[in-house]
Amino acid sequence: MCSWAVAVLIVLFAVGGEGQEHGPVFLMEPPSKLLFSNTTGARVSCAAHGFPSPQIAWQLPDGTQMDDVPGLRQFLDNGTLVFLPFAAVNYRQDVHATIYRCRAHNAHGTIISRDMRTQAVVWQDWQVHVTSTSAEAGGPALLTCTTPAPMKDHASVAAWYRDDEVLPSSDHLSGPTLLVDEGWKMIVRSVRLEDSRAKYSCSVLDSLTGERRRSTPVNIEVSPVTVSSAPRAVSHGQWEASVRRGGDVVLPCMVHANPPPTITWYRETGGGVLREIRDGEGNGRYSKTHDALSIRRTEIADGGRWACRAANSHGHITLRLHLAVHAHLTAHAQPHTQVVNSGGTATMNCTWGGWPSPRLEWLHNGIPLGAGVAGGRVRVLNNGEQLIISSVHRADKGVYQCIARNELDSAQASAELRLGDTAPELQYTFIEQVLRPGQVVTLKCSAVGSPPPHFSWMLDGQPLNTMARGHRYSVEQFATKSNDVISYLNITSVRSEDGGLFTCRAANSLGEVSHTSRLNIYGPPYVRSIGPIRAVAGRELLLYCPYSGYPISSVKWERDGSPVEWESNIDGGLKVSRVEASHAGAYTCAVTGPHGEIARRELQLVVSNPPEIEPFSFSANLQEGKRAQVSCSVTSGDMPVHFTWLKDNGPIPSNLQVEERGAEFFSNLVFKEVSARHSGLYTCVASNTAAKVNYTAELVVKVSPKWVLEPKDEAVLAGESLSLHCQTTGSPTPQVTWLKQRSGTSSADYAPLVNLGGRFQFYLNGTLWIESALAYDEGNYMCKSENGVGTALTKIIFVAVNEPARFEVTSHNMTARRDAPVTLSCDVRGDSPIRVTWAHNTNHLDLNTYRLSISEAKTDSGLRSQLYISRTDRQDSGIYKCQAVNAYGHSDHYIYLSVQEKPDTPHSLSVIEILSRAVRLSWSQGFDGNSPLMGYTLQYAVLSTQGAIRVNQWDSAHSVNVSVHGASPSHVTLTKKGDIHYEALLGSLKPHTAYMIRIAAINQIDRSTFTEPVVVKTQEEAPSEPPTNVHVTPGGPGELHVSWRPPPREAWHGELLGYSVTCTEVNPAGPSMRNASRTLTVNGWSATELSLSALRKFTRYEVRVRAFNGVAAGPASAPVSATTLEGVPESHPTRVSCAALSSSSMKVSWNPPPIGQHGGLIQGYKVIYAPLSTDHEDVGEIKRVTTTDTYLHTLRKYTNYSVQVLAFTNAGDGKRSPPIHCMTEEDVPSAPENIKALAYSIDSVLVSWLPPVHPNGVISHYTVYYREAGRLGKHSSFTVSADKQTDAELMFQVRNLAENQLYEFWVSATTGSGEGESTLVVGQGPSSRIPARIASFGRWVSVGVGQSLLLLCTCVGSPTPRSRWTHARSPVTHHAFYQVTHRGHLHIREVNEQSSGNFTCTASNTIGEDSIVYVVAAILPPAAPSLKLQYTTTSSIKLHWQLPSENTEPILGYLLHYKQASEAEWHTVELSPEATSYTLDMLKCGTTYNAKTQARNKISIGPPSEILTATTRGGRPKPPKPEDHVHMNSTAIKINFYAWRDGGCPILGFRVSYRKAGTEHWIKVGDGLSSAGHVIGSLTPGTWYEVCVEAYSDAGPERVTLHVDTHTLAGGRIPPLKPSSPLSGSSRQSSLRTVLVSCVASGVVIVVTLAAIICLIHGKKKFFCLSSDHYMRDDRKLSESNEAEREKLREGQKLYSSSSINGNEKSNDDSSAELYEISPYATFGVSAAHSLQFRTLARREDDAAPPHRRRHRACDHYRYDESSLSKCSTVEARHRMRAAPAAPWRDAHTDSDDNSDSAANTTTKGSGTSPCGSAYGSGRRSARTTSSGGPNGSDGHSDSFAPVPADISSLIDKYQQRKEQERRECTIHV
Repeated sequence: MCSWAVAVLIVLFAVGGEGQEHGPVFLMEPPSKLLFSNTTGARVSCAAHGFPSPQIAWQLPDGTQMDDVPGLRQFLDNGTLVFLPFAAVNYRQDVHATIYRCRAHNAHGTIISRDMRTQAVVWQDWQVHVTSTSAEAGGPALLTCTTPAPMKDHASVAAWYRDDEVLPSSDHLSGPTLLVDEGWKMIVRSVRLEDSRAKYSCSVLDSLTGERRRSTPVNIEVSPVTVSSAPRAVSHGQWEASVRRGGDVVLPCMVHANPPPTITWYRETGGGVLREIRDGEGNGRYSKTHDALSIRRTEIADGGRWACRAANSHGHITLRLHLAVHAHLTAHAQPHTQVVNSGGTATMNCTWGGWPSPRLEWLHNGIPLGAGVAGGRVRVLNNGEQLIISSVHRADKGVYQCIARNELDSAQASAELRLGDTAPELQYTFIEQVLRPGQVVTLKCSAVGSPPPHFSWMLDGQPLNTMARGHRYSVEQFATKSNDVISYLNITSVRSEDGGLFTCRAANSLGEVSHTSRLNIYGPPYVRSIGPIRAVAGRELLLYCPYSGYPISSVKWERDGSPVEWESNIDGGLKVSRVEASHAGAYTCAVTGPHGEIARRELQLVVSNPPEIEPFSFSANLQEGKRAQVSCSVTSGDMPVHFTWLKDNGPIPSNLQVEERGAEFFSNLVFKEVSARHSGLYTCVASNTAAKVNYTAELVVKVSPKWVLEPKDEAVLAGESLSLHCQTTGSPTPQVTWLKQRSGTSSADYAPLVNLGGRFQFYLNGTLWIESALAYDEGNYMCKSENGVGTALTKIIFVAVNEPARFEVTSHNMTARRDAPVTLSCDVRGDSPIRVTWAHNTNHLDLNTYRLSISEAKTDSGLRSQLYISRTDRQDSGIYKCQAVNAYGHSDHYIYLSVQEKPDTPHSLSVIEILSRAVRLSWSQGFDGNSPLMGYTLQYAVLSTQGAIRVNQWDSAHSVNVSVHGASPSHVTLTKKGDIHYEALLGSLKPHTAYMIRIAAINQIDRSTFTEPVVVKTQEEAPSEPPTNVHVTPGGPGELHVSWRPPPREAWHGELLGYSVTCTEVNPAGPSMRNASRTLTVNGWSATELSLSALRKFTRYEVRVRAFNGVAAGPASAPVSATTLEGVPESHPTRVSCAALSSSSMKVSWNPPPIGQHGGLIQGYKVIYAPLSTDHEDVGEIKRVTTTDTYLHTLRKYTNYSVQVLAFTNAGDGKRSPPIHCMTEEDVPSAPENIKALAYSIDSVLVSWLPPVHPNGVISHYTVYYREAGRLGKHSSFTVSADKQTDAELMFQVRNLAENQLYEFWVSATTGSGEGESTLVVGQGPSSRIPARIASFGRWVSVGVGQSLLLLCTCVGSPTPRSRWTHARSPVTHHAFYQVTHRGHLHIREVNEQSSGNFTCTASNTIGEDSIVYVVAAILPPAAPSLKLQYTTTSSIKLHWQLPSENTEPILGYLLHYKQASEAEWHTVELSPEATSYTLDMLKCGTTYNAKTQARNKISIGPPSEILTATTRGGRPKPPKPEDHVHMNSTAIKINFYAWRDGGCPILGFRVSYRKAGTEHWIKVGDGLSSAGHVIGSLTPGTWYEVCVEAYSDAGPERVTLHVDTHTLAGGRIPPLKPSSPLSGSSRQSSLRTVLVSCVASGVVIVVTLAAIICLIHGKKKFFCLSSDHYMRDDRKLSESNEAEREKLREGQKLYSSSSINGNEKSNDDSSAELYEISPYATFGVSAAHSLQFRTLARREDDAAPPHRRRHRACDHYRYDESSLSKCSTVEARHRMRAAPAAPWRDAHTDSDDNSDSAANTTTKGSGTSPCGSAYGSGRRSARTTSSGGPNGSDGHSDSFAPVPADISSLIDKYQQRKEQERRECTIHV
């Protein structure tokens, strides 16, 4: 941000700041390329600075202004161009694939941004592919990552993979791989045969969408090397590379040869000559390796052709490489701002940077300067780098831009041209006019210029003298803010003689400009008298007649009485293109009017002659030092004549000492001694009173060549470049030529140089550059400079080319058998004398030994040196350096000697992975004997049942020879890991079997000895057969009972842990329904029964049973089908619809409930329907039908009905469908409720009535009928619109009635269906005396408490009656509740208990009295319902509510509000009035919610109920027992997530962090982990760590902190962690206790060791078992009887295991019936004495605690940090329930013993009795089973990290943890 601000300030300073106006300058320019996705769109900003502020616009490639394209492209007011996201079908090339430019303009100019190439990328499916070249072992392979070509612009290679392992890319020059071409290509160096088995792939990242895709893997086809060969190219064609300037690039030399070749790098010149790259060249930017050249911080000069030469003893090859260096274009224009006077010259320079070189174009105010400007007034020079504008005009001002473009980029720079002093330019002129005398005329002219011009006015070519013309003429002149000068000529009361040619002339110091037009005034012709008219001979003359008057018939000219006919006669004027002296004289102008009147006047013409210069020139052969003279003479013209001389358009400088001599009509220039500085253009200027003329001649002084930089002798090393300078000066410019002396000739025999091979370059300044000097370039050279003046300038120099000591080949390889002699030779070239030294592995050779000797011999080209070794040994292998040195340089030659012998024995043989039928071995290669390893021999044999390793067991062992280069046996896969590390996967083994394995290495010499054997036991396998005798029987509605028998024992392949039962719903119409399967697990091999509940009623299910062990589940049994019993429908009918048929009937139709939710056979349907009215007093009706539609009759007219449908079976009614609403059609209304007819005046009657009780539709109008009493059949009527009348009171005044006549009145209402019944007929007549009557109607009114009410009382009568109101017989006076309006109505402000009751309005006058009564009832809002909780589940809460009994008004509905307790926002659900309960579903598990409800009646919404707080079932995760939680070895800690209990809510993830005990900072290793476990690796052996594990679910997080110690490298444990603050007084007791414990432990170890040896010798089957429990267990209350039973079960079940575990900490024990079991990782060392050491421990049962020999409460090596545990996460023992009552089946798989509920949950009677409320089955074990371990009471074990099915993974993991605990406790050191 700061840099941007600084840049803005610099620009502002450059253009003069805000106070000075200037043209626009870009602050933010669009990018040169815009790529965007059609799914995201793009925004491009453009901003510019200027004063006044510039306007921003965007334009298209043709220069037209861009318009918005709706939905695709939009331009914002702030200058931003927006491309909107669009669908693929809306792609438009003219919008999404074109060039845009930003345009900024203000009053001073316009600028255009660089081109923005826009490309919208429409997403389409794309793939990544990898191709590979074939390779030979030891050579390189090229892999290429490819994508669709259009993606290359916005895609990049993210990573390369080898067997799913990411290959590093940080170092370009080290490692087995090399990335080139920006990562799109990868070179695998030194390919091995095992690389052919590796899978290589690449992943590509799309930068637009962020999408990453990986290619399918490929193999490298590797062939073994059998014979020696010369270097060959791996890929064909020239290698192409490109890089941005400043970036790094690697050029590979991809060749293969045997032996490996020596690589030499060259730079290719323009002529194709190769120049070797020396060490240190390129200022250290070049780095060379054995197969690549790295160039750092590339420069433009690095671009071009390179070459690498690969050579070995069998041949050589040269590969060409081309490097293209690109650089972003930049452009700069200077000067940024310049001020030029009018007529001056402006020069602008454009400099650019970047590569490739661009094309330059100039713009003026955004418009290109065409190609036609070259050579004219505007010239573009030097390929666009210079713009010259001569004779600057006003139109030239503005902003000029230099645009640089190449194929890849564009750039722009701007410069502003401001005008200084400018000649005047007219902006406004007057036109010819015709006026009548007496009018007022104003002539206006305006002009601009600098300095501001001054106006003068002329009439017929003569200055206008306003004083002489009286006061009728006035001239005004002023300047505007924009520097325009305006002049007015005002003439008041014009006369006929005022007509003529008026001229306004604007003039300043730089020139003048004028405009002439005629002013015609009606009147007779008249010719004014003017002075003599002057003309210049040779120039054009236009002679006007100074006449006035209008109209004019003709204007004629005479001279000496004769008519004058010149070239043309224009508007009464004479024109001649070239005036001559003979034209001078008197002329008469005759003007004729339309009536023949004539006016004449004589004019005098005077002709002046300008001077004429006779052409002159300087001598053409003028040399320096000579004299010169030139004469400028005038041959004609008026005298006097004045002469002036100029040099190069300026005064002649005085220091040139040029003398001017002149006379009356000539002037001479005298040069006494000319020199080079006198050369130039000389101009003679002659002037007189007529004109000023000039003539120019060029003076050229010839100067002979002279030295500027004289050549000198040079010396150069062969292959280096050389510059020979020879720079001269002279006039004309000298020509420099280089010559070389011919070899073997005389010293004077020189010949011009011939550019052989393009190695020579001749520069314009005379320098000769030799790219790569060769030996034959040595000799004498001559530089010759001549220009034809004087003698040629020559110089002879000598060039010496020295050859340093060098080797043709930099290295070669040699081999020798051990104890055999060998001779090492090196041949060196170069100038003598040469000294050669030898070194071995950078150490000088000790020649004092008898085995070494050196001999040397001279050769034609140099020297040969040989090193002889009489008897080779292993230490003689290595690198021998032969270094040659002479006076001009030094060079090194390397010989790689390999002394070959048989290989050493492989070492570090270990087992790293165990499978059921294969094991993976790892070892490190020993010394290969300097002969490539051919392979290994693997021997393996089954370990005897006695467990002893006998030597003769190898006699029957299987031997397998594995090649490291060729094909291997099918059951062995060899993989090389690194340089010396190998892995082999040995297959075809038997599951659950102990083997001993050893290996030996083989090379071309011999085979090594075998390694010490390792002992390993294979893993278990999944059961191979399903359970048998599967039976399924229905147990009730939604229940099935399943039973089975275990599979055969031989098919277990380990210990059975339990069974998984899968129940799948069967679709009656076909196969099983999707997502209708659920799986439960049953623990223990002897559990053979399971009850399934919460199934769908009357539904067919298929049941399959699988057995599983510690590895995986076996095959499923054949499906067994059964059907559940019938129940009520589980869903309501669907697609319920209704349609009105008439005003009293409708049709209702529906579809049955969804298939699978019928709950049985549907017997029929019930249709529940009820009208919706405001009082809700109508009772709903029920209609039973057996079809899926019915017709409802006798319904209310035009009434909205609520309709619901349910299905029923024999078991009962199902759920009601959601209510739908239909309205019956309109009908004619009933009669209006009441009518009154009251005398209103002497001729009118007022009729009032009430609306119908049953409108049966929307009333459109009322009809008022009347007739004279007794006249039947004749009546009149009036129509009263219902829209304009209120519902409360309808009135109409019938006028024009007869007084004292009785009339009859009645009213009817009309709807869209027609006119309804009419009211009763009432009689009334008009009268002049009218008793008081009330037109309003009294009635019952119900109003909500707190609302206002208006009771109408419209009175009529004559005299006017008075009205009064009474309430409960008490007069209504002024009261807070009441107000009587001026019209007599009663306004009740607030209705309540006090303001309800009877209200009477009485009207009276002197004639009569009338009254009406209103009964007002105050209706209260509904009371708050009583909200109660019915039950909760993990994701739902069911609520029930009840209204208080005192509520009397009908309820129209309920509002239910709910929210999470931790949130503030409430959610609202509207419910129907029938609803009394509601289930909130889709809630979070274990989360507290608040709920409240409100009732609504026709008045208002009642108060809310008390807030009910309820919590969904489930709680926070519960941590496992410590021993089930983590396992560790010396460098890693594995955390088992499966051991956690979910607390009833699914665990969403885990967070893990750790730190060393006693340190402060935690190391976070995982967030959101969701796999089965996590391994913390790379730990320090023998160290205490604190591990923090946090599990989180919807119910919240639970965190525990554990203290864990890593093992030592020997597998041992470290002392307990000391308390942080021990009491000082206890240190002595602690020390004593430590000594006692150590002594006791030592004694026990000795006793156990002796007992183990004795037992092994005697073959006993019983071992003592000592507990080393390092874990804390809270469940320590074990009965002695249980302890005794376990001890009996342990007998005969001992375990072998190694004391140290591999880094993966995989272990696999078994519980077969064998007497001895060998751990997969047990390593046995066999010696002649067979010395053995044992530490044996017994094993324990599944749920039993380990034997406790050392009883301490807190585990020293592994304990929880109790401060990190909440009160809800206490670690406690868990006992598995033998049976659990059936409960609804949950969708989520839940441990049957790990379910819990939050304390806030509320459980109802029907929620079940399971602690978690979600038990879905019960398992029962056979009564004959006495142990959960198997038929023999054994426990299987598997700690493999292989994936297992999700339904049994938790149980398997717990089983594996228990077995790992036993393995740690029961260890035998062998």
